Amino acid sequence: MSSRDRASRISPEAFEQLIHEQMAGHTLDFRVQSLVRQRAELRLAFDPAFVRPGGTLSGPTLFTLADLALYAAVLSEIGLVPLAVTTDMTIHFLRRPPPAALVAVATVLKAGRKLVYGHVEIASEATGNLVCHATGTYAVPPASVEGRG
Repeated sequence: MSSRDRASRISPEAFEQLIHEQMAGHTLDFRVQSLVRQRAELRLAFDPAFVRPGGTLSGPTLFTLADLALYAAVLSEIGLVPLAVTTDMTIHFLRRPPPAALVAVATVLKAGRKLVYGHVEIASEATGNLVCHATGTYAVPPASVEGRG
C-alpha cells in the first residue's frame, strides 16, 4: 500500500479544531499523536478530575476517550463529515488505570457505505498496560457517501 493510500482524509489539526469548536463544553486535554487512513492514536493528558473514589480513572473518562479516538479514525477514512455519529459502542474495562495520562489507538476494521466499524485499545501511559478495549459503529450521513472513493 502506498503512502498516498494511507494518508488520512483529515489532518490531526483539523480534527482537533473540529472537536474544540463544534463540541460545546468539551474540555478534554487531548492531542492527536498520529492519524493515518483508518487509524488514530490520541493521548489524553491526566487531570485529577478524572479520578474516582478508589484512586482509579473513571469509566466515563475512558468511554469518552474511546469514542473520540474512534471518531478520529472514522474521519481519517471518510473525511471531514462532522455529522457521522456513534450508533453503537461497547467497552470492556480490563484493569484499573492508575491516575496518569492515557493513550488510545483506534482502528477502522470495516468501512461500508453507511456504517463504519472499528475498535479501540486504551493503555495507561504510566505502565503501558492495556486498561480497556472498545468496539463501535459510526453511521455515515447519506450526503457524504456520494463523495467517498
